[in-house]
Amino acid sequence: MTSALVGGLLTIAAWFDWRHRKIPNALTFSAMVLGLCYQGHTGSLWMSVWGVTGAFLLAAIPVACRGMGMGDLKLLMAIGAWSGWGELYLLFLHSMVLCLLFVVVYPRSWSRLGENLLVIAAGWKAHRQLWLPGVNKTAFAFPYAVFLLGAFLLRQMLHKVGAS
Repeated sequence: MTSALVGGLLTIAAWFDWRHRKIPNALTFSAMVLGLCYQGHTGSLWMSVWGVTGAFLLAAIPVACRGMGMGDLKLLMAIGAWSGWGELYLLFLHSMVLCLLFVVVYPRSWSRLGENLLVIAAGWKAHRQLWLPGVNKTAFAFPYAVFLLGAFLLRQMLHKVGAS
């Protein structure tokens, strides 16, 4: 049951992220609260709390470096509330692999990545400060929820094949 709910949540979030580049707070916060309540009702509240905490810790640095948005962080926390730390961690790793594969096969991001690294290096050399590119100029400006959905579907498919 939880995998169907997480799949639905990711599908809706991926659609919003793809179309509007924003994931609504109403979606992420309500999913997080419902996940915590459900897991509390089933006796797995600590698993859920660790999932939310782990999601925050995993995404805090990428959000601070503008590699992810706050909507992505809240979506990860909502998934952690439903699935717990172990499943969330694997989903996060698989989604990062999909993101890296996309960067490798999408040459348009290469020139942006080079420009971003030059800006960061120049800012550090001149002022000993990290100058991070704006959200629209970053090489990694793509909807992360889509990659989370892809990783989730890939994991579900692998579970089905492994179970047969």
